[in-house]
Amino acid sequence: MLEGDGQCLTCHRVGDKGAYVGPDLTEIGRTRTPVAIRRSLVDPTGSMRPINRPVEAITNSGRVIRGRRLNEDSFTVQLQDDQGHLVSLVKSDLRRAEAISTTSPMPAYGEKLTPAALADLVSYLLTLNGSQP
Repeated sequence: MLEGDGQCLTCHRVGDKGAYVGPDLTEIGRTRTPVAIRRSLVDPTGSMRPINRPVEAITNSGRVIRGRRLNEDSFTVQLQDDQGHLVSLVKSDLRRAEAISTTSPMPAYGEKLTPAALADLVSYLLTLNGSQP
C-alpha cells in the first residue's frame, strides 16, 4: 500500500525507505490512535498538526530554505528540508520564517481508496512501531 495505490513513500519515510517531504511514519502505530490515523488519511488538512505545515525560511543573505519545522524556541528554528537535511537557523539571522500553507499537501484518501483498502492501510500503519528492520 505504501508503494502501491497510496504512493505514501513519495512523501513519507518508513525506516530507510521513502522521502522526507512529510512526517516520518516509522513509529506512527506507537504514537497515534487508529481514529487519529484514519482522520489524517480522510481529512489531512483538518488533522494536520501545526508542526507539520510546510515552512519557508529566508535568511538575511537571501538563502531560501523550505521544509518542515522540527523544533523551535525563542532563538532558533530547526527545519528538515525535502532532502532530509537538518537545518538549524538562528532567528536573528532570518528575514522571515513562516508556514507557507495551512493546507496539507497530502491528498485525502477517503474517496481515493475503497473502505476496505482504507481499513487495510490503517491496520498496516498501526503495526509501524519503530521495530521493523
